Amino acid sequence: MMTLAIDIGNSFVKLACFNNDNIIKFYKAEGESEAEDMLLKLLPLNPKFAIVSSVKKQEGSFFRTLKNADLELINFNEKLKLPIENKYETPKTLGKDRLANAISAYTIYKNTPCLVIDAGTCIKYDFVDQFGAYVGGSISPGLQMRYKALHHFTDALPLLEATESFYLIGKNTQESIHSGVLNGAFAEVKGIIEQYQMTQKNLKVVLTGGDYLLFERNLKISIFADPYFTLKGLNEVVKFQYAQATDA
Repeated sequence: MMTLAIDIGNSFVKLACFNNDNIIKFYKAEGESEAEDMLLKLLPLNPKFAIVSSVKKQEGSFFRTLKNADLELINFNEKLKLPIENKYETPKTLGKDRLANAISAYTIYKNTPCLVIDAGTCIKYDFVDQFGAYVGGSISPGLQMRYKALHHFTDALPLLEATESFYLIGKNTQESIHSGVLNGAFAEVKGIIEQYQMTQKNLKVVLTGGDYLLFERNLKISIFADPYFTLKGLNEVVKFQYAQATDA
């Protein structure tokens, strides 16, 4: 079954074409124009279904191209029947990427508690218990948001970007900013994982998102890194919808 999964976030658009569980082609685009170009490259693969998770309004040329394509389009939202139980108290406000990550966690790690950490514009923590219920999680500023906050709310601090080279003790302003942002974020993630491990036996921890590599390289703990985790969750939704329709 060929499926086009599209995850539209605050910073990037990620598109992948699946053949059942296998990713045939993946693109990461910045901006609507680039995303539309990537979409036009994927459509000749003849996907039967497309599923969209978006934090933005579905308008503009990208969505017009998608809606005019010859495929069955699924708008991912909380009203769909899902393979997990959603216990979030305000399901309408739950980010679609967070829900997709929870579905991916359940389908890959059945009967095992799982914490998904999505390190992107925000750092999102989402917990699925061993019974397949999405319980909730937390949200904190991502790396670039932290750098921008330091610059925006002060008169003198420069705007920097994440780097692979940083120290615990900064010997100048730039080094001090990198130390505070990066060491602070890594310590936060490590501390939250440890809190979950105190109550959840055999906890699986999955790392995804745009900054996943930087976190993976600096967290000296056992984690599973998967940059396609959200897209895999969207693909699972399509498979579930198809199975429901077939059984009906």
